[in-house]
Amino acid sequence: MTSQYLRILVLAALSLPLPAAAQPEQEQTEPRFLLQPITYEVVALFGEDTSKAIVNVHYRIGQNFFIFVRNEGSVQRAAYIARGELVVELLNEQKVSVARDIRQISLTRATATRETDHAPDLQDAISFSVPAGTYSIVFSLDDRESGRAFLERNRRVTATVPRLATLEVSNPILTQSGAPVASMDDFVPVNRGGNVIFGGRGGLLSQILQPESQQTISVRWKLQGQLDGLGPRVQDFSGAEFITQGGLLKLVTQNGTMQYKTAPSAFRWTACFTPLPFEKLEPGSFRLDIEYTAGQVTRKQAHTFRVVWPNKPFSLINPELALDALRHIATEDEIATMQSGSPARRAEAFHRFWKSRDRDTTTAYNEVMAEYYYRVDEALRKFSTVREGDGYKTDRGRIYILYGPPQKTEKLLQPGGAPTEIWTYERLKRRLVFIDPNKNGAFVLSQTENL
Repeated sequence: MTSQYLRILVLAALSLPLPAAAQPEQEQTEPRFLLQPITYEVVALFGEDTSKAIVNVHYRIGQNFFIFVRNEGSVQRAAYIARGELVVELLNEQKVSVARDIRQISLTRATATRETDHAPDLQDAISFSVPAGTYSIVFSLDDRESGRAFLERNRRVTATVPRLATLEVSNPILTQSGAPVASMDDFVPVNRGGNVIFGGRGGLLSQILQPESQQTISVRWKLQGQLDGLGPRVQDFSGAEFITQGGLLKLVTQNGTMQYKTAPSAFRWTACFTPLPFEKLEPGSFRLDIEYTAGQVTRKQAHTFRVVWPNKPFSLINPELALDALRHIATEDEIATMQSGSPARRAEAFHRFWKSRDRDTTTAYNEVMAEYYYRVDEALRKFSTVREGDGYKTDRGRIYILYGPPQKTEKLLQPGGAPTEIWTYERLKRRLVFIDPNKNGAFVLSQTENL
């Protein structure tokens, strides 16, 4: 393949519209996008009754945890059902139960498998009003059809009540949003077990009790992270922006959705949202240090979380494969730079290579890089031979990676002739013909045609 033709392919690859799979959506449900089936997080807040604390348990359950069986009671006998029981309990330090909620789960779908239904995760929350103290959380889920069970009882939360005379700050809630927040209407918890999804936007929501003197509140934060990837890299951010609104945070759940809203309160409650640059964070481990100040009183908090990429391409996880697959678009000098020097230098060269091809440099999520490696994954799956995992090196794999899936595919089997595939790219006005001369599945590009 000539260098001029390769440049045409590269230009096409970087200019074509990206399919939906390239976007960092949080609710992908194809097999490669499946998250841990069960996650939950525990948040301690203040309540209108200042003698007690509020403990909210947000949970997310993937429908792949359950076994769906045919609903014999259905008139059409076409629906499938799953049933389970969720128990959430709070134990005090003497291991005595102080609060419990039992919920019956019933799910239906048209087919037996999640992959064909693209069923969303089950999300909800349970709220407890309890005395101040430290509690162990018992989170238990059973699937009635399979007997499968999930049990965790090692998570703890400390719930406090406000002292009413000074600045008080609740535990934080990580929230997500599709755009920068401009008001305090409502907030959606990330609800990923304390993690943040790569590519999202959001920030930190807290509940504050203002001192009686009504001093002005200020917020300062610093964010530091150790990044995953090819070598050691870090990110650092800091800021002082925040939004407040008088009122008490209230959890509202309805039809599988969760939101925190600010409700009027007769007391000195304030909801405080601190926007954080989640959209700029790369996958890795982060520590957030935040200070709330009113007058001479300062409350400091430290929180740790991970930024995760649950639908990360498999080929991007393997450093050697990730670099080798770049030979379709990178020069020999660029490849050599990414393969030489310390791990930190190699990682920086890899990051710089893709950053120069990023369509939106205001976010860490690189749509072009993600789509490229999704195509590498597909090439490995579709075009690898039985003995070698080399699908991305084959002619069909190379064209698939650079062009994407063809709009039309024809397969020709003629007696005595070589198996033939014809790929048509209508948007590029190009037709490519592959033949399998040895009839062993190793197709080679034989000709290209302009439409």
